[in-house]
Amino acid sequence: MSKRLGSRLREHAQETFPPDAQKGLRRFAMREAAELLRINQNTFRHHVSNLEGFPEGVLEGGNRRSFSAEEMVEAQRVLLETGRIKPEEHPHRRPGEACQVLTIFNLKGGSAKTSSVAHVGQLLGLRGYRVLLIDLDSQASLTNLFGVTPELDPEMPTSYDLIRSDDPLPAADIIRKTNFPTVDLIPASMDIMEYEFEVALSFRHGATTFHSRIREALEPVLNRYDVVIFDTPPQLNFSVISALFASTGVLIPLNASMLDVMSLASFLGMASNLMGVVEAHAPEHGLNFVRVLITRYENTDGPQVQISSLLRTVLGDAVLSAEFLKSTAVGDAANTQQSIFEVEPRDVNRRTYERAIESVSRVTDEVEREILKAWGRSHGA
Repeated sequence: MSKRLGSRLREHAQETFPPDAQKGLRRFAMREAAELLRINQNTFRHHVSNLEGFPEGVLEGGNRRSFSAEEMVEAQRVLLETGRIKPEEHPHRRPGEACQVLTIFNLKGGSAKTSSVAHVGQLLGLRGYRVLLIDLDSQASLTNLFGVTPELDPEMPTSYDLIRSDDPLPAADIIRKTNFPTVDLIPASMDIMEYEFEVALSFRHGATTFHSRIREALEPVLNRYDVVIFDTPPQLNFSVISALFASTGVLIPLNASMLDVMSLASFLGMASNLMGVVEAHAPEHGLNFVRVLITRYENTDGPQVQISSLLRTVLGDAVLSAEFLKSTAVGDAANTQQSIFEVEPRDVNRRTYERAIESVSRVTDEVEREILKAWGRSHGA
């Protein structure tokens, strides 16, 4: 069964994303581009016609103008250089503002960790933040979502090569560009499991520095990014502990079910003990925020609404106000190795598409507020 299924999946991967293929990204309508850049649509249209150097996009169908993600990046640059936006309104961090490193983690499987990483990371990228996504899950779902298939290219460096005990590679040699111009990726493969054995064996020789491995490996490239986000496996292994040690924030995705809430209670107790160990090794280390994100949420499902209310009552502001809604648009996109931002809106039910986009936007708004707060900025400034 493994041989038959594996063979067919490799054939599918080679047909869809050959090793030398580059995944593309659709163009965005003027309305979408204006919303992503947080510019009034009429003002955006005025800049297209009158502001020197501002991207003009491509005119489609005679009267519909669209913009690539690269053109949106250029638009932000022109707006900054011409004084249309203030330096503090530009998403790039300034001197003295630390790169925000976010681990998305839960011991419970099926909590939409990978979907949360992909959608929040991509939307931050479309808003102009420089984002690095790091896949630490041996299942490599995030990696595959970006059309990257390490199993077809044994020479491709992955997150294991970043932290392996024997001659690790520099992060700069592992980072890959994606179809989002402001989003980079460190992919994963099954090899990451080797790290767990290496660390366990190292204890025989008294080694205790595994917790700082990722932080030290990323240090040379952090100046390139505003935000780093880890996608993690559903277990508290050595690579996850190392990611938490490198992090400034934690986001816990959670389904609104009693079993998941019970699992969360156990997980938080374990995480508390873990952070105690982290603080013992590095008293200066702390987290800017820890938040719970309710995922796969259906507001017409009575039990889910009750569990959501329970969580908000008990944990208060620790639970994000916005939920990541369960959406057929997101699910259908994933079946074709895409996110909601990659599908053509005209190919999806309009109302379903808009609900999914609004849900992801509201979640990302709250994550962005935490990032800006850590930088000492107010939201939108």
